Amino acid sequence: MAERVAVTGGTGFIGEHLVFRLLSEGHSVRAWVRPGKREKDEPPFPFPEQPELTWGDVTDPEATSNTLEQSQTVFHLAGCARAWAPDPDEYYAVNERGTGNVLSAAREHGVQTVVHVSTALLEGIEDPSDPRDALTEYQRSKLAGEKVVRGYVEEGGDAVVVRPSRVFGPGRMSQANSVTQVIGLYRRGLFRFRIADGDARANYVHVDDVVDGMMRAAGFRDGGGATGAAYALGGDDATMAEFLAAIGAATGSNPAVIALPKPIASSVAAVSELFARFGIDPLITRDWVELFTRDWPVSSKTAIDELGFRPRSLADGVRQTVRWLEAGRPSPFTGAEAEWQSA
Repeated sequence: MAERVAVTGGTGFIGEHLVFRLLSEGHSVRAWVRPGKREKDEPPFPFPEQPELTWGDVTDPEATSNTLEQSQTVFHLAGCARAWAPDPDEYYAVNERGTGNVLSAAREHGVQTVVHVSTALLEGIEDPSDPRDALTEYQRSKLAGEKVVRGYVEEGGDAVVVRPSRVFGPGRMSQANSVTQVIGLYRRGLFRFRIADGDARANYVHVDDVVDGMMRAAGFRDGGGATGAAYALGGDDATMAEFLAAIGAATGSNPAVIALPKPIASSVAAVSELFARFGIDPLITRDWVELFTRDWPVSSKTAIDELGFRPRSLADGVRQTVRWLEAGRPSPFTGAEAEWQSA
C-alpha cells in the first residue's frame, strides 16, 4: 500500500537511492534540500520523476515540522558525517539536536514510524564516554542521537534504528561514497598508500542492500522492525588487503599498495590538522587513523533473522561497482536493466 513518506538527507548518496526506490514503488515522497546545497531552479534529484520538495534543515525546528506534516513514515538520514569539523558542536547540532527536532515533529504530526539512520561504528560500543570505545566526535554525536531516539520510544513513539556499515556502489561520488572512490582509484592504479592496520577488519555493504534493509525496517517489506530495536545493516567483513583483492579479482589487475606504518600515518594526520587552522579541511585526523586501525567486524544476524535482510557478497558488490565505473558511471536511476547491473 502506498504511503506518504518524508525523507531527510534525501539528496545524499544513500538518500538518492532511497527516494528513487520509494518513488518507483508508488509511494508519495517529500524530501527536503538544504538551502544553498543546490539551485532551486534545477531538479535536485538525478531522475525524471521528482519527489515533493521542501527547503530547510533539521537544525530548524519550524522547517522540520513543515516537512513532516501529513507523513506516515519518516526516514531520517540527515547527519553530519564529516571526518573533521572546525567546531565539534556541528556534529551535535545535526546528529543529536537535529534528530530531536525530527522526533518532536514526528510526535506533533502523529507519524506512524520513524527509521533513524545511524552507523555501524556504534556496534560493540559499551561506554560512549570511554575514548577507547567511541574514538571520534562523529561516533559520540551519533550515540547521542540514538539516545534521543530511545527517549522518543520510551515516551510511546515508534522508531527503529538502522546502522549501515561502509556503504558503496553506483551513485553520487561524495564523501559518503568514499569506498567507491577507493575502488575507482585502485582500478586505475592510483590508490598507492594505505595505513598498516595489522589486518584490522571493516564491514562493507552495497547501497541497494542498505536501502532494502531500511525499507524492511519501516515495514515496507514483511512485518517491519521492532520498536526501539537497532539493526546493523552490513555485508562481509574484510581486511583492507582482502578488499583490494576483491577489486583486483573484478578488474584483473592488482597494483602494489604501500602500507604506511601507523606512526607515520598519525604524523601526516597531525600535519593535516595543523593546516586545518588555515581553512584547509584535513583528509584524515589522528582519531580516524586510530579508528581505521581498530578491528571492527559487524554482524547483521539480527537484521537477517528479523527483517529478512539478505546482503550480497563483497565480491558481487565490488564486481557490479567496477562494471559501473568501466561503463562510464551511467545513471543508476534509469530503471532499465543494464549490463553493468548484473554481477
